[in-house]
Amino acid sequence: MITSKMKESIAKFMKADLSQVKDTELRAKGEKLQSKQGGFTLLELLVVVAILAIIAGSVIASLDGKEEGAAQATAVHTMATLENGMRVFETTEKRLLPDQLETLLCVDGFDHTQTDGSLPLDPTAITTATVLGGPGNSNVARVNGGLTADLAGGLVIANLLADASTGGAYSALINAGLTNPRYVSAQTCDQTDGETLTLNGSDAVPDLALVDVTKPNLLFRDPLTEDDEWEYGAGAAADLTALAVTDTLPIAFLAEPAEIGADEDDIVAVFGVGPDSSMINEIIGRAPSDGNVGPDKYVHFSIAVKVAECAGGIEATAPTVCTNPANWTVEKDEVGIVAVLDGGGDAYDDEIAEAKGNEEE
Repeated sequence: MITSKMKESIAKFMKADLSQVKDTELRAKGEKLQSKQGGFTLLELLVVVAILAIIAGSVIASLDGKEEGAAQATAVHTMATLENGMRVFETTEKRLLPDQLETLLCVDGFDHTQTDGSLPLDPTAITTATVLGGPGNSNVARVNGGLTADLAGGLVIANLLADASTGGAYSALINAGLTNPRYVSAQTCDQTDGETLTLNGSDAVPDLALVDVTKPNLLFRDPLTEDDEWEYGAGAAADLTALAVTDTLPIAFLAEPAEIGADEDDIVAVFGVGPDSSMINEIIGRAPSDGNVGPDKYVHFSIAVKVAECAGGIEATAPTVCTNPANWTVEKDEVGIVAVLDGGGDAYDDEIAEAKGNEEE
């Protein structure tokens, strides 16, 4: 076995490009050994091994950081593709927003008594809402799950109102094309295990911590079970058209929209583009995913949508009067897509800067 490995190493050495060896003396020895037709002495074999190690080290060094750079380049390309796809969707479908976008939120209000495995959602029964994985979101892979800390930390949750005289924001969303935003059941939306997710009326399946969920990006989908085992999905869509004008609905908004190029007075909602979105399979083949985030994180790209205006905007650290949608000014014709966001909440320009090493500290 050792002999065969030695022969294999010698064969590789005979074909190796010694120009990467900077030591002139060592390179000269290597070139002399490459021209040798007979056997090698033990000392010469050691020289061969040393030269191969140097060449291998040079290759590894030249590839160091390339994987991250490739992932960033892919993210930039995907964001551009998604932006173009949104324009094509608006042109072909004659509406601004795809339906079935993901809200990034976990809520109560789900009906866990159904015997068909479904989890219907009554939006009028929602009393609490948190971002996916919060509190405890992390940027580190395999440390808590859900949204990345960067994305979650830039969001503020506020309740939309329907009546145009007191906000009219989700009426504006309906007019833009989003009538069924998707939510995740709060039963499976935290960082702890030992609880249960109730399906089929009384049957309970293990509720894992988000860090252990194998497909966290599919949580917003309808539940899928096989042989009484939960595969993925703990979500449902809320029907905005069934709400009364006095009803409210929680939505995630950017705390600082100016960071992505919007005006500081803009009220900008954030929605994930998941596999149930009406533009998937019509405009884009599959839901785009961000390879820069960990496997336990929500990986779908999101879109930032302006829905209203309010002087001062929503601020995460110092909430203002604008956290109350009754104080918003809603112009339905001004609803529009501000930017595409990656898994860390960065817009296209930010991702370009990061790829070039020019990101802000």
